[in-house]
Amino acid sequence: MDTHVPTTSFGRRPASLGHLKLQLQVRNAIEDTAKPGSNAPVAVNKWQVFRVLTEIRQRLGVSDRALGVLNALLSFHPETALTLPKPAASATRTKPADPAAMDDPVQADAPQSCELVVFPSNRQLSQRAHGMAEKTLRTHLASLVAAGLIIRRDSPNGKRYARKDASGQERFSDAFGFDLIPLVIRVAEFEALAEEGRRERRAMQLVRERITLFRRDIAKLITLGLDDGVPGPWEGYRLSFMALLAPLRSIRSPSEMTSTEAALAQLRNEIVKTLETFINEDRTTGNDGIFSHHQSNSNTQSDQNLEPSSKKEGPGREAPLSDAAASTEPTDYPLGMVMEACPDVNQFKFSGGRVRSWPEFIDAVRTIRPMLGISPSAWDEAQEVMGVMQAHIALATILQRSEHSSEARMAPGEVAGAVAATVNGSPAIKSAGGYLRALTEKARAGEFALGPVLMALIGQRLKAKRAAPEQARSVPGSFED
Repeated sequence: MDTHVPTTSFGRRPASLGHLKLQLQVRNAIEDTAKPGSNAPVAVNKWQVFRVLTEIRQRLGVSDRALGVLNALLSFHPETALTLPKPAASATRTKPADPAAMDDPVQADAPQSCELVVFPSNRQLSQRAHGMAEKTLRTHLASLVAAGLIIRRDSPNGKRYARKDASGQERFSDAFGFDLIPLVIRVAEFEALAEEGRRERRAMQLVRERITLFRRDIAKLITLGLDDGVPGPWEGYRLSFMALLAPLRSIRSPSEMTSTEAALAQLRNEIVKTLETFINEDRTTGNDGIFSHHQSNSNTQSDQNLEPSSKKEGPGREAPLSDAAASTEPTDYPLGMVMEACPDVNQFKFSGGRVRSWPEFIDAVRTIRPMLGISPSAWDEAQEVMGVMQAHIALATILQRSEHSSEARMAPGEVAGAVAATVNGSPAIKSAGGYLRALTEKARAGEFALGPVLMALIGQRLKAKRAAPEQARSVPGSFED
């Protein structure tokens, strides 16, 4: 029995060139399968195709909820395999029975089969889509059609149904609903897109790893140069590095990622050259005391072992505090709360991932101190007065509120032509060292507590997030990142 397969949609939905193009692809794919020696796909596993689609959904412009609707549609097809229908004699373009059919694109294009058409009602489809509202369901069905993943086969009255074939040669003589045939004819295209995405992700992963290594090298080399008094433009290096410390999750495009890598590589090379120049000059002058110079500075100035400053000298000096002791010092604030208030600390965990333990937190904050331009003496005094753990948490809050924070935004200042940085609506800290000394004096007087500071940071961030959508709606042409 010959069946007219509709090429346009019911109701007010207009026809589109994209829809007609997909119809043409369907016709050509079915005809190609009948050619001798053809290697065109005849059948595919519907769940394997679906897994590929989940990989490339962003490339196709399809949401995860739309894929949930597609999953429900696939469940209405009784077989695991999606098989292309065989071209019927009336669908071929050679020796047509009716010469007028050559001028009828619909009749020439239509494969005479309904095997891949599913026809659930909206109620049935909603049930398998976990109770999705009908309006939302229609929206996602339209997006699947627009992406060329399914084809509408609308009946004269817009209802979805099938009619049994009286001869019994086919399952149905007519079926009106959604045709899954694009999933078969486009499978090679989907797999190519998925492989391309995998290659790009592998390449980006390598770039991310190199960025992490560059950041670690730069941070430790700047700390070495500052704490050991090596001549060089360390303040410029420090500021350049802080400007390149944007969270990797905020870098969207591959071009931005590669440009960040290139800038970090250049900065690292400049720092290494500065240190090598100092080492070579020291050798030229015959000074063999470079290593003793490093030891004397690191023991009295550096915080490599988180030693609190002490006024005692010589044999009576207090024993240094080890990292293990620092990491187990009691604190009234859970790590989760501290990291929620100060997420920028994660940028200084150069081993990758997020800070998940107090030792990792201490290692990260140890790197933050020189990057903020805080002198070893100010840091030692803060640890002695506040306690080691309290000082580390305080320094993390200073980073989060500083002009180097990832949440810092530039706003017009009070002076004409000037700009000032704000963090979630509050003025950003410009001098981290001076601010830490002020906090140390407050702690010495018993007037400083970290709890209100941490809660204020969390509250300001939540308030800024709630205000962002309102501002986006009130400003024409704006959008939320």
